[in-house]
Amino acid sequence: MDPKKEPQPIDLVEIFQVLFKQRLCIAKICGIVSVVAVIYVCSIPRGYNATVTLAPEISSGASLSGNIGSLASMVGLNLGSSMNGDALYPEIYPDVLNSTDFLVSLFDVKVQTADGEIKTTLYDYFAVHQERPWWSAGFSYINSFIKSIFPKKEEQVNSEGTDSFWLTEDESNICKMISDNISCSVDKKTSVITIGFTAQDALVAATMTDSVKQRLQDFIIEYKTSKARNDLVYFEKMLNESQKDYEAAQRVYSEYCDTHKGAVLQSYMSQQDFLENQLQLSYTSYSQWVQQVQIAKAKLQEKTPSFTVVNSVTVPLRPSSPKRMLIVVGCVFLAFLCSSLYVYGREQMLKKKELKMPE
Repeated sequence: MDPKKEPQPIDLVEIFQVLFKQRLCIAKICGIVSVVAVIYVCSIPRGYNATVTLAPEISSGASLSGNIGSLASMVGLNLGSSMNGDALYPEIYPDVLNSTDFLVSLFDVKVQTADGEIKTTLYDYFAVHQERPWWSAGFSYINSFIKSIFPKKEEQVNSEGTDSFWLTEDESNICKMISDNISCSVDKKTSVITIGFTAQDALVAATMTDSVKQRLQDFIIEYKTSKARNDLVYFEKMLNESQKDYEAAQRVYSEYCDTHKGAVLQSYMSQQDFLENQLQLSYTSYSQWVQQVQIAKAKLQEKTPSFTVVNSVTVPLRPSSPKRMLIVVGCVFLAFLCSSLYVYGREQMLKKKELKMPE
């Protein structure tokens, strides 16, 4: 049996000699890649990212369920909303922000650039006032040419405004652009919410971050207090009806007492007792509904969640993307690595061919 061939050690000296010999070729490749990378990153519009951090109010019961949920997540279980019966838990807040209804509600938000030259809505800002790379003009021309060859059916436009149920192609594209620029993350242990928005203008990014935060708060409050608000409306309706019944019974009783003052017949006295009992029942019902309304108002206040702003939004001073220096350095490093592997591999192949050639 042939003994196994031992792997030959890597000769670093030989590698360095080959790379030094082909240094001009490697330098040319790295130089060309660096120029292309610089042109590429300089053609991409800069983006500014603004963030805000929120800490929602957590009750004692919710805190207990959150601790149990944290223990369950350690073993791979997700109790979600089953602990408190709430279908809107923090983990689905990113899905809420990316929902069509939420994105469409942002179309009419007023934005203004830092230089004050553009004052418009968010929809118009993304549709008209966006800088694009120089190569996007070629793609737009190709897209227009294809549309002219294969025209689509004329889209129906809703005269009453944007309909989230039936969006046009342009509205759908704007929704996708807004969704790509919204970020939301939730810390599963602390339930701290971090909301961010990226735009080509710093003031627009900060304005939209604050707007997204406020609308998310309104959505959460509306959801969590919907049943309490419906109960309050119902109780107030019943209170108004019971108040009318009480006033009507009081009026009838007063008129009867005035018209039969001094009557001694038993039939008159029996009718007076009956009307008095009706008045008492109406008053009892009225007082009960007054109490129910007060309880419903207190319950609505209890159900209304509050949010603490841990880190408020500020206008970013520096762009967050693209990372130009990082991209250029990464491209040059990859170019150096690939070119080094290429020249070394080519040198090894030439050596093998020379060894195989007969003398």
